[in-house]
Amino acid sequence: MKNFKLLSATVLLIALSSQNAFSAPAKKAVKKAATASSQPARVNDNSDVTNDIDSLGGNEQLMNMAQNIKSESRSRIVQERIVDRRNRLEVGVNYGMNFGGDAYTKTQAMGAALDFHITPRWSIGARYFDYGNSLSPEGKRIFDQAKANYQAGGRAYAVDIDYPESSVMAVLNWYPIYGKTSFMDVGVTQFDMYLLGGGGQITLSSGSTAVYTAGLGIGAWITKHLTARAEVRYMNYNDKPVTGERNLNVVTGNLGLGWML
Repeated sequence: MKNFKLLSATVLLIALSSQNAFSAPAKKAVKKAATASSQPARVNDNSDVTNDIDSLGGNEQLMNMAQNIKSESRSRIVQERIVDRRNRLEVGVNYGMNFGGDAYTKTQAMGAALDFHITPRWSIGARYFDYGNSLSPEGKRIFDQAKANYQAGGRAYAVDIDYPESSVMAVLNWYPIYGKTSFMDVGVTQFDMYLLGGGGQITLSSGSTAVYTAGLGIGAWITKHLTARAEVRYMNYNDKPVTGERNLNVVTGNLGLGWML
């Protein structure tokens, strides 16, 4: 409707300008013919046409009409969410990997997620992870060296590690960004970007300790129930190897799928 009114106003302005541009010289010519005996001839009639065209902006009636054109409906780039996330429960599974922390181990994680969406902007949830560990290249190098020293009759130094076994955390999610994008020209994909924070307990080979986490993620809605998620989180906790307690800063990345009930 707004485009139609703007188009109508544009056509009207062009028509009026054309009418004034072509009729004004004719009217002035008739007037000059009728009053040729009493009025001096004008040197340049083109200046009158130019003045008429330039004065269209001063036409109060046309300006008021153009300014009063308003859209009857307001539209937004993002109009409606594909999924109603008010008082809805979402369950999910994910797979991830830890970066940083102990330099001698590589840690992977299989996890489960549970989120209760209070509003489209806020949700509370829980995260559970079961960790699998193996020696990193540096850890394997030290282990092989210690094994060779032992077989040669020398001293063998063990790798001092304290690896994670499992963790459970409560989180609070905030979704400040919602949008739509075209994916490979196949269809429109709707997504949410969110921030999360929380804490809980992590079980290490030496025992259990507190863990805190914060991060960000993005969820792309494949259907009204299925979503693909990616999260990057920071975790902080203290482990207890033989050499003494230390504070670890770990970054973990997770990819997962969620299902809205």
